[in-house]
Formats: sequence, structure tokens, C-alpha cells
Amino acid sequence: MTQNAKKNEWAENLPIDCPPKAAINPKYERFYRLVKQFPPTEEDFSSQRKLYPEKRFNTNECRARSLSIFSCFEECVKLLKLPLHRPKKIVQLKLPPKSGVILQTGNNPTHYSWWKKAKYNPIPDCLEVKPCDE
Repeated sequence: MTQNAKKNEWAENLPIDCPPKAAINPKYERFYRLVKQFPPTEEDFSSQRKLYPEKRFNTNECRARSLSIFSCFEECVKLLKLPLHRPKKIVQLKLPPKSGVILQTGNNPTHYSWWKKAKYNPIPDCLEVKPCDE
């Protein structure tokens, strides 16, 4: 049973106790995300679990159902150097409180997990940002 079964508050079905209690509403801070194209599509804002329902992830189910975002543009630029991410674009978002909740996760202090609200469409709020060497 997921907590999302009763109320369609979140963009994806989440496990019980997800998002974590420590997660907070953003306050229009700038975040960055890798996307396949610009403008991005709805798929660019789908969790790894939604994209790969049968895959085993090296994280808990709550994080597998979140979206990775970064508070530092340079971290996304570094990711573009990896073969998997080379063709991707970087978008900047100023996340409003209504967009969901965020929590710094993992070893990288600039990495955040974002649990997106169902009613929030991030696509109109995306700005493409390019590395200086492009």
C-alpha cells in the first residue's frame, strides 16, 4: 500500500513514510537538472522507478521515486562529461513551495532528492543553461 493511493498529492505513488519527514518545501531556490532535450518533456521529470519499474537500484524505494536535482550548476556540467549524460541538456528551475518537497541526499552536498507534487508542471519554469565551453 502506498500513501499516495488515497490522495493524488504526489506525481508518483510513494511508499509509506515517503517523502521523509525531514524534507522541506523549496522557497524559490535555484536548482539544476539534466534532461534529454530542451524544451524538456514530462518524461524528463519521471523518477528512475517510473522509467525502469523492474530495475534494482542501489538506494531505498523512496529515493528511487524522487527526482535528482542539484543546487550547483557546475555539478551538472561535471555529469555531462560521463558517456551516459553527454547528449543531455541542463535546465534551471526556481522551485516554488507548491512544487513538492526537497531533501539533500547522498554524499554530494549539492545533490537533492525532489518529490514532485502531482499538480505542479515544471516544464514552463525551465530555462536552458549551457556550460561556458559550448
